[in-house]
Amino acid sequence: MSAFFGDEAFGKQILPVADSLPDDFDGVPRSGEEYLLTVRRDARSLPHITRVPNPYGLPERPQPTSDRDRLLAAPHAALPTQEWCALYETRFRNFRKNLSQPTTRLQTQNTGRRVMPELTLRECWWAFLTGKPIEEWDPPRKGKAKLQRGMRGFAEDDKDEQAAATDAATAPTNGSLPIYKSPEPTPSLLMRIDHRMALHLLMYFAHWANLHVEKRLRLDKPHARWVFALLARVDEQLSADEMHLLRNLARGFIAVLKALPKADAAAAAGVLVDEVDATSCWLIVATVVGVWGQRDLWSDAEAALV
Repeated sequence: MSAFFGDEAFGKQILPVADSLPDDFDGVPRSGEEYLLTVRRDARSLPHITRVPNPYGLPERPQPTSDRDRLLAAPHAALPTQEWCALYETRFRNFRKNLSQPTTRLQTQNTGRRVMPELTLRECWWAFLTGKPIEEWDPPRKGKAKLQRGMRGFAEDDKDEQAAATDAATAPTNGSLPIYKSPEPTPSLLMRIDHRMALHLLMYFAHWANLHVEKRLRLDKPHARWVFALLARVDEQLSADEMHLLRNLARGFIAVLKALPKADAAAAAGVLVDEVDATSCWLIVATVVGVWGQRDLWSDAEAALV
């Protein structure tokens, strides 16, 4: 009875199955044996695996293309090319390597006062980075004046006044506001900043970037140069928390980039030349994306340009 299927077996046979169908078979089995034979025949023609059609998937409607899909298909023209990114990463790593090399030509001078604010004083750091006088970001400690006696005290006072006059902006002569000049991240200052301190200051800059977007303060190009220099003091191997900090920094400057006015609108609005620009933002974002491998942030940058 199993000749019709050769050596194939469907388990242990209990009921009799016909060996063949009659020549005048019209599709309707005449007995149970013919019925079982047609069942086996039809079973052989079916696929081994079947699925029930999903009623919710028919008819399949074309989904509108999302902004992210369009970005993945065609990158924004303002994004840097892969060739530029590769060259920039190489040069940044070389810059960081040269900056970390010890040198005997740069000597730190002990002037008796701080050259930078205390790390935990964020407001003092903002005063320092905006070029405010030293008295605003490093106020004298209580009782310090009592220790300065005699002519020596007067000499120190003269030095402090000269330093304040140098660091402070031009004094107002006709009732106008003073103009402050932000300090630059010189090698002598960067020598005093290690990995931990650099990350702490970059956390401040991420906060200030958000305030810049909210127009509660203004970031200028010297501030962007500080961010670039501080990134060069950060180690390449970071913990998860440290990487999260850098990602927040990049997202902060992506928000700044999105908030920047167009060239014509900026000229009409009288935007200052020293204010942070798109080039500064792109360099900071490209550094975090390329050097620390956070390439998914390009999607955030592209979305900001749509």
